[in-house]
Amino acid sequence: MSIAYRDQLAALAETLHGERQLLEHLLFKLVEARLVLAADEARFVPQAMREVETVVEKVRFGETHRQMAVRRLAEAIGEPEERITLSFLVSWAPEPYRTMFAEHRDHFRRLAGEVEQASADNRRLANLAVQNLSDTLGTLLGGPDLGVYTSQGTRITGGAVMPTQLDQVL
Repeated sequence: MSIAYRDQLAALAETLHGERQLLEHLLFKLVEARLVLAADEARFVPQAMREVETVVEKVRFGETHRQMAVRRLAEAIGEPEERITLSFLVSWAPEPYRTMFAEHRDHFRRLAGEVEQASADNRRLANLAVQNLSDTLGTLLGGPDLGVYTSQGTRITGGAVMPTQLDQVL
């Protein structure tokens, strides 16, 4: 393998490492946002979401940087750009790059699942917060009877049952 190929492989491996760090940071920010949502700290939600968006922008920039590194490697080895995947690199690249790319592939798979789960959890908590706010505003503003929940989690409506004590169990 020529030195140019090694330089391109090293550059791509380094780019992927940076991208992994960004995804780890994104996961951290998503978990942080989930904690803010779960704590019902509405005043901090906009700041948490801005921080997530800032990291997402950095991830997008990292993706562009990776695409350029892939393009340079593809040109250097005479392969179509779309063929340069982590699976291809794991089977094609010499050591130590083969091991590096295998580790990157495994970490990206794990991170993708964790980021997806954290995003789904955040959406669920945000939807719940919006529903709770809507229910509370409806009650305060004399909206339709939303009922109360029993200790079994079922909702009773009809206006006959209104909570009078916060610690009362129906």
